[in-house]
Amino acid sequence: MQWAEGADMSRVFAVCLSAFVVGGIGLYLASRKAEPAVRRGRLIKFVTYFCIVNIVLLSAFAGRLVFSVVMAAIVVLGACELYAVRGSCGRQGVAWGVGAAYVLIAAGAVLFAWRSRAAVAAVVYLVVCTFDGFSQVTGQLLGRRRLAPTLSPGKTVEGSFGGLVFAMGMVFLLRPVVGWSVGGSLAAGCLIALAALTGDLMASWVKRRSGIKDFGALLPGHGGILDRFDSLLVVAASCAVAVEVARLVHL
Repeated sequence: MQWAEGADMSRVFAVCLSAFVVGGIGLYLASRKAEPAVRRGRLIKFVTYFCIVNIVLLSAFAGRLVFSVVMAAIVVLGACELYAVRGSCGRQGVAWGVGAAYVLIAAGAVLFAWRSRAAVAAVVYLVVCTFDGFSQVTGQLLGRRRLAPTLSPGKTVEGSFGGLVFAMGMVFLLRPVVGWSVGGSLAAGCLIALAALTGDLMASWVKRRSGIKDFGALLPGHGGILDRFDSLLVVAASCAVAVEVARLVHL
């Protein structure tokens, strides 16, 4: 197994650990008055998330082949979860439409994994995780106004804004790893956060149509594969499309 540049890898994991420390403090503050069962559930979710994030980051730095295999596994398991709820989506045309959209998103995500440099793949994934994680923590601390009550009752405007701020901070800190300018890194942070939120809301729409809370129970505290990686799949697919468009423009 051939690892990517050691300095980039060390910086990414150091920043990742720092983010989890800050997130852990925020989670503690948000959970002080919660019921013991709620606190326990949030702790399990936090620990599981820490493990997932670091495993995926390691796969990104292990090389394109390893990261592509991991992304393909996520895509296949996600497809199985979607297939399991196909009959609950309503009309058959809706199920076919969801399936077709998923195939396109999955293909783009795998293409992104195969063509991206290790540092780019790791930074994009970590920005997605930062947006997801801090949206929840900020929402638990400050959330008042529902962002999309009919799709995802737990999401708040304040939480999403907090996730955006931390995502932009993450990409700003890691811009030397990928060689992006200050302006370019902040723009990338905004676009990644927007795509991540879109992916989350798309998955929530499917779950509401299917009458389920989670796509599965494989990941403690998170649910199924799509519950955890819906944002990443849409972000990765969006990045793949953006790269292809930029390549065509410069031909």
